[in-house]
Amino acid sequence: MVGFAIDTRDQAAFIRTAESYAANCTPTPIADSDVLCLMKDPSGAELRIGIRRDAAGRGEIRDMDPAFSGSGRTVVSIVADLSDPAEKPFEFTVSARFDGEETPLVFDIANPLEHEDFRPGTKLTVNLSAFSYQPTVFKDEAAYYQAQTGGAKFASTFFIPTGMFFEKTGGAMPDGAARPVAYADFAGKVIKSELRTNAIGKGQFWWALVETYKGSTVDVVMDPSSVKSDPIPGSFIAGRFWLTARLSQATDPSP
Repeated sequence: MVGFAIDTRDQAAFIRTAESYAANCTPTPIADSDVLCLMKDPSGAELRIGIRRDAAGRGEIRDMDPAFSGSGRTVVSIVADLSDPAEKPFEFTVSARFDGEETPLVFDIANPLEHEDFRPGTKLTVNLSAFSYQPTVFKDEAAYYQAQTGGAKFASTFFIPTGMFFEKTGGAMPDGAARPVAYADFAGKVIKSELRTNAIGKGQFWWALVETYKGSTVDVVMDPSSVKSDPIPGSFIAGRFWLTARLSQATDPSP
């Protein structure tokens, strides 16, 4: 998770990990009994922990999500709030369209404190980040096309909102789910990249600024063990990604 060490062997181990990070994070009240705890690393990696306190002041960890603050820029028009009411105020999901296009996308809001800015009908420039555990890196565009066999081929900057399609049809949305999920399949060209180290979590991760559909740029973050070759500038990346977005910032964090 962008260089944060998370023990997922079982629920108890996961909670211990979350508690260790929560003990050193910056808390922000977001509701009467809810607190959002932020770990922010100079590499751009972030970890947000949602805590709900009971009447006695005891805290219960309700949510823990990674995020990334980068330099990608995508202009979107917000369509609808797709959030699960049970997950608010820690998680918010929205649907949108690429500016000037009918192509939809679904993403989670990286910073829940920004959710009011993502109102339906609003046009925003966002920093879209993509997390993948099984990306494929191609040496160049020619290698990308050569790897595809059969008839029609996917364009080198294709984008499919697979989180809007059920798994039984090849999508990422669980069969029978009530609402879409924040996933997409896409490909694009690496503009810049760097193997970064998370100073807080001590782990490394690949960051790549990728140009994809209609010239949008997306910050792609990957576990180094998940790629067979380095995502150097000029290479192409393709895969299925979990998407998060935040309001764009003027600067790009550097390690």
